[in-house]
Amino acid sequence: MRWLKTVCTIAGLDFRKWKSDCRVWVAFLLVLILIHSTTKQLGDIVAHTGVKSSPWIFPFLYMPYYNKLLFFFPLILIFSNAPFVDTNQFYVLYRSGRRKWCVGQALYIIGTSVLYFAFIMLFSVVLNLRNIEFMKEWGKLFTTLAKTNMAQRYGLGFQPELTVLTYFTPASAMWFTFVHSVICGVILGFVIFLFNMKVRGGGTLLASLLLVLSAQAAKWDNLVKFSPVSWSTLNYIHLKPKDGLPAYSYVVAVYTGLAVVLLTLLLWTVRSYNFDREIKNE
Repeated sequence: MRWLKTVCTIAGLDFRKWKSDCRVWVAFLLVLILIHSTTKQLGDIVAHTGVKSSPWIFPFLYMPYYNKLLFFFPLILIFSNAPFVDTNQFYVLYRSGRRKWCVGQALYIIGTSVLYFAFIMLFSVVLNLRNIEFMKEWGKLFTTLAKTNMAQRYGLGFQPELTVLTYFTPASAMWFTFVHSVICGVILGFVIFLFNMKVRGGGTLLASLLLVLSAQAAKWDNLVKFSPVSWSTLNYIHLKPKDGLPAYSYVVAVYTGLAVVLLTLLLWTVRSYNFDREIKNE
């Protein structure tokens, strides 16, 4: 219990730094702009059809590969200064030990990813309240958008996927998209943390490169199985027979394996990392 309390305290110290961290404020401001620009034409569609939208926008918000790039880059910005070492953390590090400190930082990455995608989920609704009617079903408007080219004609930045509407309830689609997005964000955070300890800024560059390459891979069905970022939305997971997409069991296995391997490498690398170098760069 004491070990867990120490780890949570270390993670909490990182969250307290958000008050004065420009990266965090800029990242969340960018997300608000992205949500608005992606959904702003929804009002025109509602006005034209006279039918309000259901609130289940989040599962479709960054289904297009270019939307994934835009929505994941602010999270990379938040993690770009990993390992999160300053003078205060330096003393915490030596009091708690490297292993506890590393787990605390990993917990911070997990917590940040959860908050980041919860923020996107929440404000995809808040910014569109005037065009939304709360209901348990997908609603007539989403079904129409999925079956027609109305979204393209109005310049809407997202389009409901008919396969998702068919195979998932709104609640399950929201849940699975949220969980997959969080896991993907955690993996990118771990990559940044790990490789920034090898080369300063190297992890941020690598995570950005992986994001771009994953988006490109998503254009070809035979490469999607090598694109973990693509699996953050349900349109790149096997649902229909012979669609060529990775099975859900494969996605879970790869996500789990990546997270475990990266965390293990972090715990190994932190044992010999020179934290004095980080303090000098502060």
